[in-house]
Amino acid sequence: MGGISQWIYTVCRELHRSDPGGWDFHFIATHGWVIQDRFQQIGRAVYLGRNYKRPNWFVWRRVAAYLRHLAPDIVQFSNLKVYRNICRRVKPPVVIERKAGFRTVGRYDLRGVDAVISQNQQVFNAVEGEAPRTFLVYHGVDIEALNSVTPNRLGFGPEAFVVGQVSRLGEGQNHELLIDAVIALRHRYPQVKLVLIGGTTPQAGSVDRLPVLRDYARPLGEDAVLLGLVDEPYQYIAGFNVATCTSTRGFTEGAPRKLIEPMAMGIPCVTTDSGATREVVEDGVNGFVVPDGDVDGLVRRLEQLIVDAQLYQALSTQARKTVLRKFNIIEQGMKVHSIYLTLLAEWTHGTSRRRGPEILRA
Repeated sequence: MGGISQWIYTVCRELHRSDPGGWDFHFIATHGWVIQDRFQQIGRAVYLGRNYKRPNWFVWRRVAAYLRHLAPDIVQFSNLKVYRNICRRVKPPVVIERKAGFRTVGRYDLRGVDAVISQNQQVFNAVEGEAPRTFLVYHGVDIEALNSVTPNRLGFGPEAFVVGQVSRLGEGQNHELLIDAVIALRHRYPQVKLVLIGGTTPQAGSVDRLPVLRDYARPLGEDAVLLGLVDEPYQYIAGFNVATCTSTRGFTEGAPRKLIEPMAMGIPCVTTDSGATREVVEDGVNGFVVPDGDVDGLVRRLEQLIVDAQLYQALSTQARKTVLRKFNIIEQGMKVHSIYLTLLAEWTHGTSRRRGPEILRA
């Protein structure tokens, strides 16, 4: 599950938990045809696209018809101009765009949108003023649930030092950097192991990079496990000694869950400087940040965590505190609850700030 769908799921699950019966969620997919069962547990999830093919005009007409029939109070979408155009035609009471990484900024104007929910401060600053309202809502995680997970170290013993990452397998995530770092580390620290969890998004035109990365990691032999896509990876995350993010600057990460979830478990993280990763990891305080593509820097920081138990414990403690203060799902869920109700109240009382489109084209 990618960051956008995971954010939507965790927020809606929290709203569903805190106010049972108060929300009727409908999740619409148009690109990825694999819908996880968890969405059906908190609402209704439908796929309106074409299996193994890119969406076309017929798909967009189908989405518009679905929304007209549903007549929702709020429509929230992410990252595609065509979704905005559909909302302009259907005209639901409240339209919200949720933006993640900086690469999603500036693709189209935001006329017809009531508010933008930004996943990080970097995007918030970039879009503030473009939409009538802009809100900052970070990823939220269930800290108590994550810390109740029983670790699964995939057969690696207590003496092993597991370097891990959970991520979609796209080129922008630069997993080769992580593999190179682990290969270099094992020359001095043979107890180091690699665990990489993730798959390729099931969309038309996507390339399965798992075989490519498994071949790249072949020099590590049985000291590397590339599991592929795992719907609930938390037991494996709990088995990490260190978690990583190796994305490029060009990929511009949001505030990624691949860092937040391990940190909630007290697992220090080492990340590249990509997008908003510094909003999660403060270099030298709750983890380490290294320059994009700097394999030597990545090796050096991982080595520090292998040899310095006192440093490891200090970063672990601060990582937990950061998540408790900044990425708690209860707090983030309350923010979204307040945003939804505020925008609906403005529409009801005729005080919505939405700016209409100047020109509406097919």
